[in-house]
Amino acid sequence: MDLKNIFKKDDAVSPVIGVVLMVAITVILAAAIGSSVFGQGPSESAPQANVDIIVVDNEHIKLEHLGGDTIVVNDNSTTRIMIANESAGTSEINISQFDNDYFDVGETQVLNLSTGNGTNFNLAQSNGEFVTVKIVDVKTKQLIADKELRF
Repeated sequence: MDLKNIFKKDDAVSPVIGVVLMVAITVILAAAIGSSVFGQGPSESAPQANVDIIVVDNEHIKLEHLGGDTIVVNDNSTTRIMIANESAGTSEINISQFDNDYFDVGETQVLNLSTGNGTNFNLAQSNGEFVTVKIVDVKTKQLIADKELRF
């Protein structure tokens, strides 16, 4: 065996270094992509609730919480209830009419439509008028409930 030829023969050095570099780059890219995808955390979502909205009379609607998450109604910066129709436009229903700060499963609440926030929204109109009521979570800007009512 000739020791001089062993150290001079370097035919396989370049492919081995290439494979090691490719594996290293793949591992680094996988770690970078994984940390960016899994490091974002869960996104917030609005309360998932089944709320039934029915007409009581021309000035009142009734909300019934049929199931799902509790809705926080202690402040207009948390939850807003909007009502709109073609003739009267859009108005916000004052949520201070709720009995407590949380609207839980099984609870019902009758709201007066003529007491808006700063504006009066009076639905004392002819029967057959369509009105859209939306309950919106302000923090996530998502709908909790959306229903079209007929008076």
